[in-house]
Amino acid sequence: MRETLYKDEEVCFLCDYLFHRTKVALHLNIAPGAWSPSKFKRYRSIFTNTVAPGLKIEGYNEVYATPFENDVKARKLIKMFGLHEYGQNHGLVLMKREI
Repeated sequence: MRETLYKDEEVCFLCDYLFHRTKVALHLNIAPGAWSPSKFKRYRSIFTNTVAPGLKIEGYNEVYATPFENDVKARKLIKMFGLHEYGQNHGLVLMKREI
């Protein structure tokens, strides 16, 4: 089940609840032209101050992401939000971060 955690005109944070809602995978959509270093700082602040605390209140201690192995840009972006690679599975890179 995918749910919107935060949305404005530039960025949308979504999540998938996995394994009977025991894990949560993060998705990030950024509007075309809405990327710059200063905007990234804003998005990271939204994640740190709004999205992560909301997930923590729901009882989650980790957030996951699974970019495609060959999508270097997505992997770099996810790392900028503090997620770390910990494995691979069927062409996906498994990434996670404690919250």
